[in-house]
Amino acid sequence: MVRDDVLRALELHRGGLISGGSLARELGVSRTAVWKAITTLREMGFPIESVAGEGYRLAESSDALSEAGIAMELKTDCIAREMCVLPTVDSTNTYLKERAAGLPDGYAVVADCQTAGRGRLGRSFLSPAGSGVYISILLHPTLPLEQINMITVGAAVASCEAIAEAAGFEADIKWVNDILKDGKKLCGILTEASMEAETGQLSYAIVGIGINVRRPKSGLPDDISNIAGCLEDFSLHPVRRNALTAAFFNHMESCYQLILSGQTEALMERYRSFIHFLGEPITVIRNGIKEPATAVAINSNGHLIIEQNGQQSHMLAGEISIRLPEQMH
Repeated sequence: MVRDDVLRALELHRGGLISGGSLARELGVSRTAVWKAITTLREMGFPIESVAGEGYRLAESSDALSEAGIAMELKTDCIAREMCVLPTVDSTNTYLKERAAGLPDGYAVVADCQTAGRGRLGRSFLSPAGSGVYISILLHPTLPLEQINMITVGAAVASCEAIAEAAGFEADIKWVNDILKDGKKLCGILTEASMEAETGQLSYAIVGIGINVRRPKSGLPDDISNIAGCLEDFSLHPVRRNALTAAFFNHMESCYQLILSGQTEALMERYRSFIHFLGEPITVIRNGIKEPATAVAINSNGHLIIEQNGQQSHMLAGEISIRLPEQMH
């Protein structure tokens, strides 16, 4: 599509001028087609400036999500090789579930806004326009059912690695799948799977990721203002959402390949590198009941080993509350 080709060219020259004639020659289309594409992109919200006699410029500060902007920095063979970018959707996970039967392994949907974003345990996930990235990926892995949690592990690793690349700081993983910095939640992950009733085999898995990039213009609601954080609270530079999204897809591809090839211990090593609460006191929350424990280790299956009253046990799933070392006094 001419529109996407024009946007890709403007992204490559971000902040610099490129003439309509140059765009037309580069893309093999008429100047009228270029002008129509620019008009459409502006209507979509891209801040494209015109300078008489010199050409067009995508503002350096532009952070509109686009397929072309993400694809420019994509280095994958599977993840997000086919994708769509939506201005708004009820839930990216729901969007994929409704279309899963006809979509390929690795298909991704990216949204600027979710009106009914969901987190773990049925919680809502705040997803306002312009402030975050909301992603879901459809996967068709051949996996034993007991290893489905590795997809969540991979998404957590890919999120931390993408944050390090695009925002320039290291985040922490709070088992199982919350991404934190200085105790503030930056990212949530929700993995859902569908089983074939006849065979009991996995039909597909969908992993959804929401990353808070900057604070919404209206601010954070009071009920989450003390627990939620954003990448730009900690980054020394503005974070471009297209670059962050592409980085996530690139790192997720690496994690997915480890899962498919059975190299889950290599993935777990990467996961453990972002875990910083082992050996510390935690609170285990089961069925609404809070119990003190000590975090001991993360085993090769991704289960949390805890100690209570001198006895060790494994947590396959559940919720914990932690205080990271820098929060302790």
